[in-house]
Amino acid sequence: MMGIRKARSEPNGMTLVELLSVIVMIGILCAIAVPGILGSIHRTGVDGASRRLTEDIRLAQSNAITKGMQTRLIVFDQSGVVPDPGNLNDPAKANKYRIEMRSGPLAPWPSVNDYPGANSNVLTVWQDLGSQYRGVAVTQGSAILFNSQGFLMNALAPVNTVLQGPGGSKTVQTTAIGKATVL
Repeated sequence: MMGIRKARSEPNGMTLVELLSVIVMIGILCAIAVPGILGSIHRTGVDGASRRLTEDIRLAQSNAITKGMQTRLIVFDQSGVVPDPGNLNDPAKANKYRIEMRSGPLAPWPSVNDYPGANSNVLTVWQDLGSQYRGVAVTQGSAILFNSQGFLMNALAPVNTVLQGPGGSKTVQTTAIGKATVL
């Protein structure tokens, strides 16, 4: 004997109201999330650049101690100027920095046109914050000098280097004992 089949009474798929509800919820989530994501991308540039600069200040201090020589990290601002005690001006070096050393207090610092291969007192190549971290500019440059014991030689301490980007600004501060922090 054959049985009679019952027709399904359960609907397959979603109704139009359910579909529209899901689309509206996705739209609301996107409206909330996208501005936050974009803001964090902008902040990442300034945050990353300030962390990198802080690490390289520590590297300069470490080189001063291990090599027993005066070391400096020079940071050109967005117009290509390093304030006192560097008193350097080179528009081609805008938003760039590097680490260099000298053998004694009266010895000259390397020329800004020297590179690590040509001059052993140039420890790093020029780091371009403007191209490595999109939209980041150095609004206040600095010349951070360490003695052979790793202490800051600058007459005025702390030394501040200010970075500006779409996500805001960060100050990298170096204290008299050579501690570099991001403010």
